Amino acid sequence: MDTARATSFGAWADEYDDWRPTYPDAAVDWLVPPDGAQVAEIGAGTGKLTDRLIERGLELDVVEPDGRMLGIISQRHPRLRTHETRATSLPLGDASVDAVVVADAWHWFPKKEAAAEVARVLRPNGWLGCVWNVPVLQHDWEWQALRLEPALELPGDLDPLDRLGLSTGLAEQRAFRWTWTLTPQQWRGFVSTVSHVRLLPEDECQAALDETERLVARACAAAGATTAPLTHDALCVRWYPAT
Repeated sequence: MDTARATSFGAWADEYDDWRPTYPDAAVDWLVPPDGAQVAEIGAGTGKLTDRLIERGLELDVVEPDGRMLGIISQRHPRLRTHETRATSLPLGDASVDAVVVADAWHWFPKKEAAAEVARVLRPNGWLGCVWNVPVLQHDWEWQALRLEPALELPGDLDPLDRLGLSTGLAEQRAFRWTWTLTPQQWRGFVSTVSHVRLLPEDECQAALDETERLVARACAAAGATTAPLTHDALCVRWYPAT
């Protein structure tokens, strides 16, 4: 785990909240139990998934190690139970929740220790549900705009246990495709919250964002539009600990 990248997001928490996408209904519905279930969200960031969980009437505890990010959730949902701590020390009782969910954060956790803590707090038949918004890029300019290399793309058929970095328990996965439509300036805002861009030296970061905006503007002009789509797969995994 790259600790510098993992702990960097709180420094631009407001921008993260402004520019990061939400998650589609179908993905959220697949990840969580029915209304009234007891759920813990860990690594919640500024609450992009949290908002969707609250809509579903779940009994919710939210865990996030960075108080700057957690503060944004608390401002939006002042009565919500929030905990400023790490995934490896959940302030929850044994067998106390029906599911634990993680949005775009599991890859930052120490996998073995986090999985053990998740297994401790889950009730029988409970599960860990993880989701990642994975860009589906079909044109060279999209890869360039996101500052990504096509060779680094993860295989879509990766085993779900391997995707979680675990070797025990059972796992299943589903992908839910959705499209986000953005102006060139909104593309720039989104890319500005991606750690491999944001942690560049300031002049390099701004040059990269200028290039992102230029590429998207060119694509919009070619299509005769003011926005360009950014397609994602909401890639979801449910993990059931070994009993």
